[in-house]
Parts: sequence; structure tokens; C-alpha cells
Amino acid sequence: MRTLLLNVFFACAISFVSLAQSDFDVTKINPELITGANAVIREDDDLFEIISKAEARHKKRTVVTILNEKGEEEYGQLIVGYDKFTRITDISGSLYDFSGKLQKKMKNADVTDYGYGGGGDNITDARVKLADFGKKSYTYPYTVEFSYETKEKNMMFYPRWMPLSDSKTAVQHAQFIIKAPAGFKFRYKEYNGAPAVAKSKAADGADIYQWAVNNHTVPKITDFYPLPLLEYTPLVMVAPSDFEVQDYEGNFNSWADFGKFYHTLNAGRDVLPATTVAEIKSVVKDAKSDKEKVVLIYNWMQKRSRYVSIQLGIGGWQTIDATTVANKGYGDCKALSNFTVAALRQAGISAYVALIKAGDEALMKPDFPSSQFNHVIACAVVAKDTMWLECTSQTTTPNFMGTFTGSRHALLITPEGGKLVPTPVYKSHQNTRKSRANVSLDEVGNGKVEVHTLYAGLQQESRNSVFHNGNKEEQKKWLMNHINLPSLDLQQFELLEGRETEPTITEKLSLNVRNCATKTGTRLFIKPTLLSRPFDLPATTERTTDFYLPGSIYDFTDSDTVSYVIPANYKLETTLPSVQIKSVFGTYESKTVLENNKLVCARKVVMNGGRYNAKDFPAWIDFLKKVRKADRAQVVFVENKP
Repeated sequence: MRTLLLNVFFACAISFVSLAQSDFDVTKINPELITGANAVIREDDDLFEIISKAEARHKKRTVVTILNEKGEEEYGQLIVGYDKFTRITDISGSLYDFSGKLQKKMKNADVTDYGYGGGGDNITDARVKLADFGKKSYTYPYTVEFSYETKEKNMMFYPRWMPLSDSKTAVQHAQFIIKAPAGFKFRYKEYNGAPAVAKSKAADGADIYQWAVNNHTVPKITDFYPLPLLEYTPLVMVAPSDFEVQDYEGNFNSWADFGKFYHTLNAGRDVLPATTVAEIKSVVKDAKSDKEKVVLIYNWMQKRSRYVSIQLGIGGWQTIDATTVANKGYGDCKALSNFTVAALRQAGISAYVALIKAGDEALMKPDFPSSQFNHVIACAVVAKDTMWLECTSQTTTPNFMGTFTGSRHALLITPEGGKLVPTPVYKSHQNTRKSRANVSLDEVGNGKVEVHTLYAGLQQESRNSVFHNGNKEEQKKWLMNHINLPSLDLQQFELLEGRETEPTITEKLSLNVRNCATKTGTRLFIKPTLLSRPFDLPATTERTTDFYLPGSIYDFTDSDTVSYVIPANYKLETTLPSVQIKSVFGTYESKTVLENNKLVCARKVVMNGGRYNAKDFPAWIDFLKKVRKADRAQVVFVENKP
């Protein structure tokens, strides 16, 4: 299945060329729009003209004044995608100087054409036209005008409108117009304070739907803890009711209808060869439970297949049949999931494919049935419970969705239709890190450190990736960059994978650390929280909007214990720190004890991510400050001179 970005990108490949040129003199811009902006959208005209349930024209004209290099990176080039269902009928561009005087018209030499994602594991008919006037070739500020038009024959996708999609871009004027035959039904919904639709009639009797924004300054959003874009920026979602693509008809009036269409599109493609069926029976013959059957079949599928993205015509949504995957040993996410589901059914397991929007913290609008998906996974139903399977990975543990597809909705495809269901949610008690470090200090504070750490849940993902994708030298380099110590020599390391109920990575390190403790005169200053993760403190303590602590980062439990062997000629000079902090955002507790010449420092932090009200921001800052203060505590030893 095409990635979501590609879907939206193709759906929005449009242009306007009939509007009269405006005055693009930069001095005519309201100074308030320039404040804090990298670019100002002077005009953005977006027209989606529905011709029938099988065809549309999409036009777009954008004029942007680029104020600096960051603005140029965002708006300095035009990208238009096309494929079997999208044909570019017009493309043009112009560049204007500070005063609005025309400097250059786009020529054929300014446009390049290349395949989209043409890597070895991608087979696609998608292509891209890219146009620009040369990076850093013109003095800031300057203005670019791009227009393009496409003819669309894939009516599964209507464009969405997000006029304020960049937090550092101001908008002088933007409008979104849908023109449809009189009485033609489609669906739309406004979010996050988007302007209400204005309806009218065209001269030819067609229905006109229009949304517009004017003079929007750069949003006053802090760089710390911003809400996801879909949660705060004005948005208009649009989707078909009845539609047609190639020889297939469907409607998206409900999630059930969406699922029926996808099921019909892929019906009869789950037949396996007799030899493969026999192989499956052999794989599960000794299984003692349905859950064990699922694990065995999933592991078998991982070993005999590999991922290849195949997006040719309707093949972006219609799977390769299971027989072909069985014979060839490869397929895309749809094909491998369909193949896995077919295999599970042969073993007597109820199983379905599911559509999902994949990606770290990826969000969708569950209250608006439409094609918001970019990936397909498999779901097995075992004893009234579900087991989720990522079929494009040859290393993922069964039923682990992680940051890629976990903690979100998926559309389960059944013969009766689609059903929106949640995938596994990963909370603090699942995303754990348990470390134990033994430190042997010499008299000047250098230390020999042995560390044993177990990572689970989302906390093991980055190390799991390094374990499977990096060689020994690459693993060492990665670890050196992620060990929170200023001066160290990594003597030995080992990464071990666990594939039990939940995936784990065990990390073993042998380190020589210079100035592991700080020697000042006759005193030795020891940090109880050696190797613990630090917490950044934002520059501001005030906030007027809700703030968001992503679960993929802030839902975790860290338990760290450090044991220091203190040189025999030192004695304790200070009290031993012991701290407890409780908050709606989490808890913190630490305790330090001294037994003979061994200082044992234990620390546990539990954090709770999520969306919080602006009024809670001072409490969040207070919690961070208390944690940081506790982490800075030191234990002081002094030389015990005779």
C-alpha cells in the first residue's frame, strides 16, 4: 500500500493557472505576518473539481514569499506526483524579487522527472516531477509562484485541507474550493477551528463548497511539548460517498462500508498451494494451543519471506494472491499479511488483515471514515483475544506492535465489513529499563564499571534495531553515543535478544570511566544517579495551550541501581540522600545506603505521558525541577588520614 504521505501527496497534486497576478511586493505584506515567520503564503488557491464518481480535476496555485533559508527549504521547490491514475496536464512557475518584479519563468530545464522510491525493494509506477529555481541563488526575501493541474481517476482519495500546516509559516490568503455536479454527494468535516463551509452555485449549476482563511500570523506555539499537528491546526477532511476506481465501485459512508470495499477488492486471493498447506500442517502438528500455532506460523512466515513494496496501478490497494507469495517468497505489506492470514486459517485460527496508519505517534481521525491508512498488518483471534502480527519484519516478536503500529486504531477487514479496533497500548509499566552497575573506584575517582541492563517494551526498540541491523563496530559506535557519561573507554559489550511474551534486549557493558567520581582536595564527590537518563528543563514556565508528552517517549519505568566500592582510606562525610516525589506526571524515589565500604544507590522513575491542560504546566515544571535536584545530589567522602 502506498505510504500515507504518497496518498495525500497524489490526492493534492493540483493547480490554478487562471487567476490574475497580484502585487507581490514584499513591502505590501502586513508586518505582523512576517514576525516569527520563515515564509508567508501570499495566495494559496486549491480547487478540487469532481466530474463524476470516477473522475476529478485538481488544480493548485501557490504564491509564497520566502524570508530565509528555512523558508526556502520548505517552499523553494515544487513536487508533483503522478501514476497510472494521476495525469499531470499543466505545470508552471515564476520567481519574483523583493519588489515583486518578475525575474524568471519556469522552463523545461527547471523540471526533472524521476521514479518514486526506486530502490531494490520497491516496484512502483509512481513518478515525481520536481521543479525549482536553484537553491540559495536569490537574495532573501523573494517570492515563488507555482501552479499545476492533474486529472484524477482514483476517487478513493479526496484531498484534505490544512492551510496552517507549518508552525513557522504565516498565511495571507488561502482557500479550498470543491466543485461538484448538482446534488452530488460526498462528505466533509471541519476540525480544530477550521472555517465553516460557504455553499453556493456556479453559473453552470454545479455545487460550490468553499473554505477560506485570511491573515493568519505564525501560531504562538512553544517548541516544547507541542500537540500533534492534527490536534490543533485547522483541518478540513473530505471523502467520497460513492466512488469508482478502475472496475471497482464502493463507498466510504462508514467504516463498515470501507471494509466491505477492501474485502471485495481482495476476495479470493487467499488460496494457498497444496504443498504450502501441507507445510503449514507440519509446522503446527505439535502445537499445544492456538496461541502456540500463531507463534509457529508467524515465525515460519518470517523465515520464508521478505518484504518488497509493489505498487502498480490498483495493486497499491489490491494484494498479490497468496499462491504467488508462497511460490516467490516475497510481497508487500498487503501480500505478506494476506499470506499469513491464509496460513493461520489453514491451521484453524480465525484471522484477518487490518488497515492501519503506521509511523511513530501517527494519528488519524476515527470519527471520519476515509482512507487514512498507509500499511496493512495481520490479526489473529485466539480465545476471544487478539494477537497482532507485523508481517513485513523478519525479526519482530509476535504480538509486538511498538511505536510503529501500537497504541492506535486499526480497521479490521471482515466479510461483514470493517471494524475499527485498538492495537496494543504500551504504558509505563511495560516500557521498562532495569539496570545494575558495579563501580570500583580508585583513590582519584576513576572507575571500572560493569553494567547489566534489561530493556523491555518500547525501551528496547532502538537497541533491537541496532542488534539486528548493525555490525559489531556499528553497535559499539551507537552505544558510545548513547551512554550518558562524559569520558569513557568501552572495553567490552554484548547485546542479547529475548523473544518471550514481550521482546527484550539485555545489554552488558564493561567500561573504564575517567573521573567517575570527582576528586577535590581530600574529598571524593560521588553521584548516586550515574548512567540515569537526564531530564531537560524548558526555557519557559508559562503556557497558554495544552501540552503533549508523547507516550513513545514519556511512558516508561526506569529502575537503576549503582553499587560503588569505595577506596578503603575514605570515610563518609555527608548524610545519605533519600527522596520521594509524587505527581500526576509520575513518581520518583531514590535511596542510598552504605554497607562497609560499598555505597548502594537505588533510583526508580515512573513517567506518564499524555495530553495535559495548560494550567498543569507549572506543576510539570515543578516536578521536573524536583527530579533534577534529586538527581544532582552527591555523596561526599573524605580521606581518612591517621
